[in-house]
Amino acid sequence: MDNIIEIKDLSFSYRDPDGTLHPALKNINLSFGRGTYTAVLGHNGSGKSTLAKLINMVLTREDGDIDGTITVCGKDVTGELSDDEAYEIQRRVGMVHQNPDNQIVATTVEEDIAFGPENLGMDPKEIRRIVTDMLKAVGMEGHEKSAPHRLSGGQKQRIAVAGVLAMNPECIIFDESTAMLDPQGREAILKTIDELHRRGDVTIITITHYMNEATDADRVVVLNRGEVFMDGTPEEIFTQVEKLHSVSLDVPQVTELFYKLKKAGKYSGKLPLHTDEGAEALAGLLKKRGKLCPSDLKM
Repeated sequence: MDNIIEIKDLSFSYRDPDGTLHPALKNINLSFGRGTYTAVLGHNGSGKSTLAKLINMVLTREDGDIDGTITVCGKDVTGELSDDEAYEIQRRVGMVHQNPDNQIVATTVEEDIAFGPENLGMDPKEIRRIVTDMLKAVGMEGHEKSAPHRLSGGQKQRIAVAGVLAMNPECIIFDESTAMLDPQGREAILKTIDELHRRGDVTIITITHYMNEATDADRVVVLNRGEVFMDGTPEEIFTQVEKLHSVSLDVPQVTELFYKLKKAGKYSGKLPLHTDEGAEALAGLLKKRGKLCPSDLKM
């Protein structure tokens, strides 16, 4: 598989003004294939956002000490790049941040989405088409003239996604993009991510604290104290419940339920990752065993 991002022997330390170093990443080796969907998990301070910002060049050698390499679209972004080369990398690898207010730059929705294409020197007619298409892609048709500051958090985040999509990126990094949203807003962003994944031409990396959001990814990477702790499919990762607990991480709620049932000797099947799988398994369990008591779920 053709890799859009390759990370080899990467270590990074933040540097204080007095020169003091604070290690954030240690010996990271990862690659991300084109069109894949990867969820990156880890507790606070594990290095998730640092990794994303290094890939997108939000962090550079000016911000700390870097060892190893990050190759993005064939360019080593840890080396010396011209302003044009750096801009091209950030166009091809877009990022949606946690707080959409940090990403919205215009006074109307259409102006905000058009900002990137205008900077690329696109024809005004093409820009209008892109704005229309991107609003449709994120379910925000009819909001062209709306003021972003009057929108809900979920709507703002969808506009931020549309602004990134307008640049036609090959990869999008969602850096805890649902953390500040209510359930409805979170669902809208996850639906957009799912639709992008189905297209198959955009590489998606999502950084999240919500385990349920990671179950639909092709792959899950777990970071702990700046190092790769686990790397595999969602099933491979989330069925190792005790290993995740050992680094203060949870598993999806339905997985936790059946893990406790298995420990109590009440269930012997595979651990489900999705609610519908769990409902089906629980229905079969109730039919076979009869009523379960709360005491069955005690550790």
